[in-house]
Amino acid sequence: MSDDEYTPLNRRASHTFLDSPLGSFKGPNSLHNFASSFTRAQSFAASKIDNDIHKKRSFFVENIDGDDYEDELFDPELMVPSIRGERLSTVIHDISNRNQLFMNESSLSPNNDVFYQEDIISALNEGRSRHNSVQGIGSVPIPRNRMYPSPSFSSFRSAISQVTTASHINLKKIEDKDGNIVTVLAGQSTAPQTIFNSINVLIGVGLLALPVGIFKAGWIIGIPLLILCGLATYWTASLLSKSMDTDSTIMTYADLGYAAYGSTAKLLISLMFSIDLLGAGVALIVLFSDSLYGLLGDEEVWTKTRFKILSFFILTPFTFLPLPILSVFSLFGILSTISITALVLFCGFLKPDSPGSLLQVMPTNLWPQSTPDLLLAIGILMAPFGGHAIFPNLKSDMRHPYKFKKTLKVTYFITLLTDLSMGVLGFLMFGHHCSNEITNTLLETAGYPTWVYPLISGLICLIPLAKTPLNAKPIISTLDVLLKVDTPSEKSVLRLVQSVGRFFVRIGVNAIFVVLAILFPEFDRVVGILGSSICFLVCIILPCLFYLKLGGQKVSGFEKLVANFAIVVSALLAVVATWATLKF
Repeated sequence: MSDDEYTPLNRRASHTFLDSPLGSFKGPNSLHNFASSFTRAQSFAASKIDNDIHKKRSFFVENIDGDDYEDELFDPELMVPSIRGERLSTVIHDISNRNQLFMNESSLSPNNDVFYQEDIISALNEGRSRHNSVQGIGSVPIPRNRMYPSPSFSSFRSAISQVTTASHINLKKIEDKDGNIVTVLAGQSTAPQTIFNSINVLIGVGLLALPVGIFKAGWIIGIPLLILCGLATYWTASLLSKSMDTDSTIMTYADLGYAAYGSTAKLLISLMFSIDLLGAGVALIVLFSDSLYGLLGDEEVWTKTRFKILSFFILTPFTFLPLPILSVFSLFGILSTISITALVLFCGFLKPDSPGSLLQVMPTNLWPQSTPDLLLAIGILMAPFGGHAIFPNLKSDMRHPYKFKKTLKVTYFITLLTDLSMGVLGFLMFGHHCSNEITNTLLETAGYPTWVYPLISGLICLIPLAKTPLNAKPIISTLDVLLKVDTPSEKSVLRLVQSVGRFFVRIGVNAIFVVLAILFPEFDRVVGILGSSICFLVCIILPCLFYLKLGGQKVSGFEKLVANFAIVVSALLAVVATWATLKF
């Protein structure tokens, strides 16, 4: 069977949307494969923090001196969760005889084995009496750093899960640079799917602050600086790709850190990602409250702070939803962001006079009005390009990883064009009136048709609904592991305590988002802090360091000079811009 075809021989009948002509397009770019690729990309984001700091790699199993690597959570052949050390290969024969697991007529080829997690769990439970085990489906140990949906998620055999879940995962065995044979996840996404997933990572709420960034930097510095940030991060994304090529077992950003500088680097990366996720969650809460305040608020009853408290009760229940369902909302999030960009342009032509019109633009400035304004602008203009944390995952998930650099060109072209459009249009429409996010300024400006205000407010509210739970999941997973409530106990009392613990972890993470959003109420400053501190580190400094370390003798003298120059300049800008954002 070719690598481009993944059609199971005997799949249980289920009449869903995928059985329609639209959902049954053939080939690797079918609607179902696109949905599966998108869901896997969301699982990468939900597993951004790697809790196992001392593990050499995040997602593979290796043989040491000819013996199976001892990890009770994984089967050394299949690399999927096993029950209390029970090897899943013991039930493979039964499943393959029923034609419910493998595509290759029970062939056990590691390069194209395809299996369904639901069938595996079902077979495990059917064979439970054989192994004298009483543990049920709900208590399957789930490693928190896995990249694929857990068994509890795959039990949703409904139309939604058919569209949104990665229904199978592929494995392959490769030889690492030390000569060890390892089992890794085989890539499935095509180039168009990777482009779509990459754009979803890059086009986020940061673009809503770009008009403020250009206003603070002025036309002469702002536009070139935005383009430079895009080009610099495109270049460093290609450096990440080159660094991954030095070792075929590297699959994540954390793997790059460990391969280059050991467990200390992996720990620092996890801390940085935690801060990044925390800041993103705060920005989303501020965005949610600002949009509702612009539509419904007043200074006496519904203040911005009360809307933030309200957001806690609205957004927290979404944290308890499984990843396949959240993937649907995430798709709504990127559609909302793109729709808002188009709506801002449309509104500019609906209004004949300024402010808020493209027919009569506002006065603008060529240069920054002060040095602090310029330093604030640096972080804001850098923030929209912070997708490097997920890029290694997206490359490792490709059928043909060598095409990743080509996908980056298309991704950054579309992203930079979108960011420039939002920044330029917003600055022309509102000039010196630009403040916080462009949508909040639009909601506070009279003169648009009445239907515009609830529409844009609703689109903005969809973004936090879609993104906040996904931003919270890695933090929640980390806290679950630290508090040891991630794996249910066999004792009923302990299970109850752990369930309560998991409940309060989810409540607490969302509460922290809200508290920080109250303490830091300015959207543009939150975005600026993320851009000036985290983005410079994750998107420029570390990729250059990884490439210099892992590339070794293959790195030319000119590349070393450019990379070191980028590291020094980025470090200076990060320190100065972060200081200015916090102080002024």
